[in-house]
Amino acid sequence: MSGPEFIVAIVAICSATGLIKKWMDSRSNASDSTKNELENLQQELHQHQKEMKKRVQNLEAIVAEEETQNDEQPDYQQIEAPSSEGNLTNDLQQKEQVSS
Repeated sequence: MSGPEFIVAIVAICSATGLIKKWMDSRSNASDSTKNELENLQQELHQHQKEMKKRVQNLEAIVAEEETQNDEQPDYQQIEAPSSEGNLTNDLQQKEQVSS
């Protein structure tokens, strides 16, 4: 190999080495940014899970409170007067009186 060919070969080897090194560095930076994105997503997911657990606990507390209030109150409300009182009548009693 003569002088100029030797110099061209060394320049080509150095250039290729530099390009390969830059390419490898860019790939490693890309993987670092991907790791950072995954960590951020994981933190957001964890925060979302905490919020959902808190919401479920609040809803369970509301349901439990409503159940205890319903247990204390009767399931029905008397709207009409009892039939034992003679001075108050309803439509059914009047119908029975008319038909008899």
